Amino acid sequence: MKPVPKSIISDFRHGILLTLLALFIVIFFWSSLERFEYGLYDLGSRLRVKPTNAPVCIVTIDDRSIDALGPWPWPRSYIGFMIDLLESYEAKVIGLNIIYSDKDLNRGLKEIINIINTIENNPQYSEKNIGMIVLLAALKDAEKRLDNDAILADSIASSKKVVLPLLFHLGNSKNNAEINYPDYLLANSLFPFPHNNSIIAGKISAPIDIFAQEAQRLGHVNILADNDGIVRRETLFLTYQERIHASFALQLSLSYLNLDLGDLVFGKNVAFGQKSIPLIKQNKMLISFKSDFPRYSFVDVINKKIAANTFQNKIVIIAPTAAGVGEYVDTPVASALPSVNIITNIIDNILNNDYITRPEWAFALELMVIFFFGLYIALVVPRLKAVVSGFISCFLILIWLIGGLYLMVAYGYWIRAVYPALVLFTGYIVIMSKRYKITPKVDAG
Repeated sequence: MKPVPKSIISDFRHGILLTLLALFIVIFFWSSLERFEYGLYDLGSRLRVKPTNAPVCIVTIDDRSIDALGPWPWPRSYIGFMIDLLESYEAKVIGLNIIYSDKDLNRGLKEIINIINTIENNPQYSEKNIGMIVLLAALKDAEKRLDNDAILADSIASSKKVVLPLLFHLGNSKNNAEINYPDYLLANSLFPFPHNNSIIAGKISAPIDIFAQEAQRLGHVNILADNDGIVRRETLFLTYQERIHASFALQLSLSYLNLDLGDLVFGKNVAFGQKSIPLIKQNKMLISFKSDFPRYSFVDVINKKIAANTFQNKIVIIAPTAAGVGEYVDTPVASALPSVNIITNIIDNILNNDYITRPEWAFALELMVIFFFGLYIALVVPRLKAVVSGFISCFLILIWLIGGLYLMVAYGYWIRAVYPALVLFTGYIVIMSKRYKITPKVDAG
C-alpha cells in the first residue's frame, strides 16, 4: 500500500484550517466583512424591485407647494384643511408624518387672548354695552380662526382616521423611575412579549396632548440604518419604559385592516389576521423595496387638481419632502430617498405578505457549502492542473453566488453567499501559492 504523499496531507490540513477559519469569521467577525455581503444583498434588492400595487399614496409637502403656499412651517390649519379634504374624499386611513411636539407659537393669538381676558376680568367693563359685546364677539371669532392648534385638533377628531407619529431617542433613560403613561400612550403600546429583544429608548417626542388624544393611533417613525448607513430594515417595535410601541407603518397597516395591537400574536413571526411578518434580530423586518408609489403635490390636492377617487379607500400619508424640510435616507435601491418611502414600502410588504427573509435552513445551507468548499480545496484542487482547478473554482463560485441571488430575487430568501465563496477563493489562492512558491536558484558554477 502506497503511503499518502505529505503534500496531500498538508493540503488537506490547509483546507480544514481554512474551513474552520471561515466558520470562526462567520460567527465572530460578521460586522467586519458585512459590506461584502451587503453588496450582494443590495444587488438582489435592486433586481427584486417591482411596481407597488398597495393601496397607499403620498401627499407631499414639496418645493412647489412651499413656493405656492409660503415658507415652512405652515400654519397648522393648512394641515387640518388637508385632513378635512381627504376625509371628504373617503380616504380609509390618513397618516400625518409630522410631529407637532410643541404648541403653536402664535403671538397674534396670544395678544387677542390677553385682550379678551382684560375685558372679561376688568371691573370697569363689568357692565357691557352693545359695542363691547360686539367687540368681544369679534375678538373671540378671531381667536378661533387664529388658533391653529384647535383647528388641526378638530380636524383630527372629526376624521377619526388619523395616525400620528412618535419619535424615540434611543438608549437607556437616565431616570429609571417609573413614569405615568398618558392614556393615549397606554392605548398605543403593549407589555413586552416573551423573549422581547426590541431596541430600548430612553426619551420620547410625542404630539401635543390635544392632537395625541384625538388620533386614532400612534406609531414610531424611527428609521435605523445599518453600519454602512444604508436602510435595509424596519424597526417594528421599540421598548420604552417597559412597554413596546409599534412602528408608524405597522399602525397604518393595522388600521387599514381594521385590526388593533391587541390582535398581534408574537413568536418567531408576528401574526395578525391572515398576515405574518418574519422577525429578525431586535424585532426588525427586512424591507422588500418597491417602486412607483403614487405621489401628489400638496398644492395640487388643495387646489383640487387631483380627482377625489384617487384617495378613496386608501392609506394616504401627508409628509414633507421639500429640500431642507423632509428627511432623506440611503437604501439599497436609491440614494437620498424620502423617508416616507420607507413607510410606504413597509406597508406594501405587510399588505401583500411580500418579504425578504432569513429562512430557518439558511445557516445550515451556508455551513454545508463552506464544508463542501473546504473539502474541495483540501482533496480536489491539489490533484488538478492549475488551469482546470481555476476554471472549476470560478465556476463553483459563480454558480453559488448566482444561486444566492436567484433565491433572493425569486423567493425573497437572503442567503449569506459571500462567506462560502471567500472560503473557496482564499483556499484556491493558498493552495496555488504553495504549489508555485518561489525557491532560490542554485548556480551550477
